[in-house]
Amino acid sequence: MLHYRLFKEINDLFASGRDEQARRLLMEVQSRSIALHDEVNLLQTRLKTLEEAMRLSCNLFRRNGLYWLKAQDINLGPFCPHCYDHEGGLIRLERSKGSLHCPYCHTVIARPSHFDDADFENTGEATPRARIIPFAN
Repeated sequence: MLHYRLFKEINDLFASGRDEQARRLLMEVQSRSIALHDEVNLLQTRLKTLEEAMRLSCNLFRRNGLYWLKAQDINLGPFCPHCYDHEGGLIRLERSKGSLHCPYCHTVIARPSHFDDADFENTGEATPRARIIPFAN
């Protein structure tokens, strides 16, 4: 913590002609100030990351054993339950021959008959696609 009494002490040292001691103390105060500034920046970054994670977790839900993300009234997914449960990653599952496949951990999930066809189009082979998931406000 930056001690404000040091500023008075620095002023007194300069006033009494002990410039070298005042400069050393001033450099120490400067060093502490820079360290505090760095810590504040780090904490702000961590806070922003936690706020984003909270926003994400509020919109993430589990249905039929798979994770889905609600974004602008659209259910995005499904996402790999293994990757999310073990590493916190949202990896979209790919469709392949009537099952779902994780491109990251290679988990294969058979498509149960009670899944909604609207959620899983039966196209046979997986088709490469990319979607942007809006995380910003």
